[in-house]
Amino acid sequence: MTETQASLSGALLLLVMIAGGLTGLMWEVFAFVRKRTIVSSSRFVWRIVSWVLIIAVFFGMFAGFYLLRFPDRRAAATYWAFFLAFAFVTVAFLFIMAIHDWRWLMSEQVKRKVALYHQLGEELKRLAEQKPPPEGDDREPRG
Repeated sequence: MTETQASLSGALLLLVMIAGGLTGLMWEVFAFVRKRTIVSSSRFVWRIVSWVLIIAVFFGMFAGFYLLRFPDRRAAATYWAFFLAFAFVTVAFLFIMAIHDWRWLMSEQVKRKVALYHQLGEELKRLAEQKPPPEGDDREPRG
């Protein structure tokens, strides 16, 4: 049985995916440093962990296909078994993080709406407490 050679396009695709993961990681870091995000420090750390796991999965795929030369099929099967288990755990972790972030974002949105409605109510209350315009002003009635 002949050994199949990995394609250059597959290697380039995985390298582009790794570069995309690094870009996402840097984007997250710069947004947090410049205070352009509403996430807390602990959420920021979990997001960084998520990006590192994504990059690790892509790099593991790249290493398994293009960098590592396995001496026999058993070594290859062992590597891919551990790698696929790691990838599965990573996907599960990312799924849980996405649900957790979505729920947090929805609660933040509700808090902001409550604050906005409270501010609107205060403004309407302030306007209602102002005295009405005098009777003899020269404005025409609306309507």
